[in-house]
Amino acid sequence: MDQNEPDSPRRVEKRKNIEKLWRKGEARWRYEGEGESDHDFLLKKRSAPRKHPIVRPENERDALVVEMGGPSVLLLDGDEEIRARPRRSTTTGNPNSSLLAVGDRVRYVSAGEGDAVVTHVYPRKRVLLRTAVSDRGFADVIVANPDRIVVVAAATNELLKPGLIDRYLIASAMGGVDAFIVINKMDLVDDEDFSAVEEIADVYRDVGYTVLYTSCVTGEGIEELGNLLRDAISAFCGHSGVGKTSLLNRLVPSASGKTDTISVQSSRGTHTTTKSVLYALPNGGYIADTPGIREFGLYHFDPADLHTYYPEFVARADRCRFPSCTHTHEPDCAVIAAVAEGAIHPLRYRNYLQILDSEREER
Repeated sequence: MDQNEPDSPRRVEKRKNIEKLWRKGEARWRYEGEGESDHDFLLKKRSAPRKHPIVRPENERDALVVEMGGPSVLLLDGDEEIRARPRRSTTTGNPNSSLLAVGDRVRYVSAGEGDAVVTHVYPRKRVLLRTAVSDRGFADVIVANPDRIVVVAAATNELLKPGLIDRYLIASAMGGVDAFIVINKMDLVDDEDFSAVEEIADVYRDVGYTVLYTSCVTGEGIEELGNLLRDAISAFCGHSGVGKTSLLNRLVPSASGKTDTISVQSSRGTHTTTKSVLYALPNGGYIADTPGIREFGLYHFDPADLHTYYPEFVARADRCRFPSCTHTHEPDCAVIAAVAEGAIHPLRYRNYLQILDSEREER
């Protein structure tokens, strides 16, 4: 280590040939002198003084996380909004995932002067997860404890992505959450394009999913969408630019979410939502507006289970010759036969193969 190098808050030279690397809650000493190998480590617990007093259970209160973004979160305790921060000693019933997400139920304690500290995060009953981009062993929580997921696409060639729709539907099923599909921006569709949109919508309707057409310009489908969301915690999810925030503004006018005009060339909106927020619906329930996602990895996903998230595959899989059939190349595969006969739509089968290949490559 260069003696002239400026001090770093994460690396402090203790004495010659020994440096101290700080980690969360512990210090790691690494010996670089002669006779020591690079992998010889000695862990020592950090002895920093306690920053927060011991919390007494009678001083804690329950709340709902309604906004994420920045170092603090916004909690809702009854009708009162509280700005709070997690701390190092915050406990959680949800290991290997984001500590906090909109929809989480938490306990908190007042820290004085309008501030508060989150002390515990309750286990999530249902969840929509994706694999963290930086670490496949860690889960990014999109929304916690939702009753249903609204997978939003747009009626344009660039934003109507059945492969991404399938990923959201699979992730919803893995998290124990019901899902339905909204195809937005129907005001951009002419008579010729409508048949193509209708064909894709019918693919999902035929296997049991609800598909709704909406337009924030004409108001098409907005009232029906509001009825489907009533008295539940729901979340809009989808690709950037499909109009999730515009739908939110129609359902919750007081939200006044930021929206941008669409591009004339691509018929696509821009990415405007940068944090997750849970809004109260006028007729009861909550709706979360989440940032648009262009990549969606399935967290802790076993490719051998993929076919179980395709209802039309499950109905035929027991007729395959091999119990462990992957429905890709095996002889006497009932799923492949159904695709050839037109009983399973080629679009769904193509999505299945693409997701299977991509997840195997990631693993």
